[in-house]
Amino acid sequence: MRWRTYVGPMYSAPCVSDGAVYVAGRGLWALDAADGSVRWTNADVGWFSSPTVSGDTVYIADRGRFYALDAANGRVRWRKRMTWDSHTPPAVADGLVHHVDTGRYLRTFDAVTGRRRWRVRYRRRGMNDAGPVLVDGTLYAVDDRGTVRAFESATGSVRWQQSTFARWPVTPLVQDGTLYLGGGVSSDVYALDAATGEQRWTAWPDLAYSSFRSTPAIHGNTLYIAGTDYRLYALNATTGDTRWRVITDGPIHSSPVVADGTVYFGSEEGHVWAVRADNGRVRWKMKTGGKVESPVVADGVVHVCSRDGYLYAIEATPTPKRQ
Repeated sequence: MRWRTYVGPMYSAPCVSDGAVYVAGRGLWALDAADGSVRWTNADVGWFSSPTVSGDTVYIADRGRFYALDAANGRVRWRKRMTWDSHTPPAVADGLVHHVDTGRYLRTFDAVTGRRRWRVRYRRRGMNDAGPVLVDGTLYAVDDRGTVRAFESATGSVRWQQSTFARWPVTPLVQDGTLYLGGGVSSDVYALDAATGEQRWTAWPDLAYSSFRSTPAIHGNTLYIAGTDYRLYALNATTGDTRWRVITDGPIHSSPVVADGTVYFGSEEGHVWAVRADNGRVRWKMKTGGKVESPVVADGVVHVCSRDGYLYAIEATPTPKRQ
């Protein structure tokens, strides 16, 4: 462990940008990535949702409000009053901010002024852990009933929609022309053509009785997805066939991340795991004091939040201990 800093209970992933780590705990915090020292805090912002940093601005939704803050000092540039809470980070590109919450609408704001550009009703009110994904001018969103929609990011017009049997899924992954989606509280994993919505394959890994409430990760032709049955699965990204699985010490809601041949993720039993991407063998694991959220890897360091209130910075490849 390089350092750890107490910021209060955390329910989301951090965001690393330009030598700083931004995280929502008891307020919104900006920490120095080198040593964990506090650059600034804003006690009025931050709770469940992860921040997104674009340029010199931090965007975050929090308890019925949406904020744009100066990344250098945490001062509010603009805010919007919202009706519903949000649990997901916004997507930002091309001067637009795209945001979903537990209400019915996908909303798009002007990134500089906060003025609304467009909104589209796409779901029922209620729990929503599926954030928007923006790739090459197309905005992807999935509702609680498993319907995936692709929108024109500038106007909100629907390019396509496709139904699945996913229920209450989380944010999908879009990579190299394919959208990958965990089944939420169901036991399926889906691959859709990102341009048309056509279903490429559906998998039920190892006939597992699990729910897949994490965003997949991909490296090469292998898709990694975590399940609540204590397992991390590696699937053939072309066919959905299971390549291997590794059994951990608890349910996994953390989304995995792949870097330098290693898959990193966290378990509800409080461990941060690092396993080999090619075969799932455990390289190391580290105990924290609470449930571990989704990690972020930057510059050889794993940044991860724990429900014990600490943000941890861990060497991705620890130096071997001397004998």
